This record gives sequence, structure tokens and C-alpha cells, in this order.
Amino acid sequence: MVLSFWLLAAHFLRFGNTLFCLVLVSMPLLFLIKRKLVLYANQVFLCLGALFWVAVTYNMLNQRLMMGEDWTRLLFIMSGVVLFTLLSACCGLHHKVQNRYHCY
Repeated sequence: MVLSFWLLAAHFLRFGNTLFCLVLVSMPLLFLIKRKLVLYANQVFLCLGALFWVAVTYNMLNQRLMMGEDWTRLLFIMSGVVLFTLLSACCGLHHKVQNRYHCY
């Protein structure tokens, strides 16, 4: 989950958006708070991040198609990034993680 947040942060940093970068880099610090709400919030943000990656993929594919360049490798790589982000969001569904983030 941390790596997915950092990957999103690196994308925003690449385009000079330091505010989103700092927010995404600091999101894993919320895991120090042992509440289910924090776990669920991080899962929701990762799902939103996966949707963001889908939009980025769509835009990049359009650019490649308009320039007449090869797009298949881009599609496979970005599909892997989307899948990785979704699977990292699903890590919070594991019973060991759920037990660690109990309410007290």
C-alpha cells in the first residue's frame, strides 16, 4: 500500500504538483493510527488512485495513437500499474490486517 502511494506521489512530482506529492507521501503515516476508519480511507484513496491511473492511461494512449507510435507496451505497463494499485488496496481486506486495525 505504501509503494502504491509513493508511485502516485512520484507521478505528481514529475509534473511539478508538490502539494499532491506531499499529501500522497504522507498518507502511509496514517497507518500509525490503529483505526478501521484509517484503513478504509486509505483503501478508498488507493481505489481513487487506480481510477486516476486509468485516466492517465487513456490520455497517454490517445497521444500515442495520434502520433502513430506503438501503444501495446504502454497499455501492458499501465495495466500492471492499475492492477498493482487495486491489489494493494485489497491488502487491507486480509484478516490479519483487519485484526490489527480494530476499534478501541
